[in-house]
Amino acid sequence: MWIWQEPDWPRGRLDPGRLLGPLSATQATVAPLVSQGAALTTDQRLRLEATLLGEEIEASARLSGVVLERSAIRTALHQALGLADDGPVWPVPPVVDTFVDVTLEAVRTAFMPLGEARLLEWHRRLAPQLPRSAGLAVGEWRDGPFEEISGRYGLKRLRYRAPGEDHAALTAEIEAFFARLEDEEPGLEGAGHLQALRLHAHWLALSPLALGNGLIGRLLLARWLTRAEGIMALQAEGELVSLPAPSTLEPYAWRRQALAPALVEAQHEWQALREACFGRPPAPRSRLDAGLPDEDAPARPGALAPWVRWWLERVREGARRGQAHFARVRRAERLWLAHARTPLNARQRELVLTLLERDDGAGVARSDYRDLVATSEPTAARDLSDLTAKGVLESTGVGRGTRYRLPALERLG
Repeated sequence: MWIWQEPDWPRGRLDPGRLLGPLSATQATVAPLVSQGAALTTDQRLRLEATLLGEEIEASARLSGVVLERSAIRTALHQALGLADDGPVWPVPPVVDTFVDVTLEAVRTAFMPLGEARLLEWHRRLAPQLPRSAGLAVGEWRDGPFEEISGRYGLKRLRYRAPGEDHAALTAEIEAFFARLEDEEPGLEGAGHLQALRLHAHWLALSPLALGNGLIGRLLLARWLTRAEGIMALQAEGELVSLPAPSTLEPYAWRRQALAPALVEAQHEWQALREACFGRPPAPRSRLDAGLPDEDAPARPGALAPWVRWWLERVREGARRGQAHFARVRRAERLWLAHARTPLNARQRELVLTLLERDDGAGVARSDYRDLVATSEPTAARDLSDLTAKGVLESTGVGRGTRYRLPALERLG
């Protein structure tokens, strides 16, 4: 049995009262992002968002089987956001421009009504970039059944079958989804993160597209979380009776965290969660088993508490990453200010930008730098020695074990 065959479809079974603990923990983790974001200048906010969206776009594309270069994503985001690029401007392939433009549109329109036309336009632009998209419907709803199959040839397994096996049935399901959006997108009433995750479950269980349902679902989740956290920022400024006009809300429509990287790290858990909540096909039984009770029968699908609890943990992971990015913005600003008159070549700037993005304290070895900027061993050695002499980097270790790191934040002040 599948989730949509249950009588409580599409809302599923969920008692919000049993999730007060995880919800409170998530809001407490996200709240500092909201307050810190309000203290940033416009340029700082845009630079922070460029970093967060860069991680989100790269990870989300990878989940869909598309590999995008981080340097090209950064260049495209800086161009789209009107930021001066501190490093070399890399060529931007059309596929990167497409992912960046659609993601920004999904976030920036978070407080505007979402209709079928806008959503299908996102799909029309993104779907042709996905593997095995040839011959499938693009920019329109699927015209037949949807099944998710995994496994090798001869060992394939049905993981999920979506509702709406003919045009009329699917049309009715899609109309119900968009009607629900009008009432349940995160607003002033209710818990925004909970609303976002329930809508996300509805979209993925519906899977109304021939391909790319996961990719579009991540865009929608980014939109709904942007709404939820933007409303938190509004409420922190004072009492609200109703939401202002979308034009007034535009400054609040920006991403404060990257969620897709946390999903990349938990793909196996994610697949098991989907099967538990959405259902799975019955295992074949022999005639000898006929009439015997099925002791291994899975629990009825449609119980969304595990879904919400798991996703709230991913949101908290994203928020913790966001906290580190706030410190990274401060570090970057201080570093460039401290070295405003320090001459650096394009290769050196690319290394500094890469270290600022990673900010993991691990630094790089000379061979890492050589591969990063595609240069020779002698040139890499000269560049790194020059950066160390100028105080842009610090070196630790000796010989082949030498690593180069950014200085600690307090030594930049």
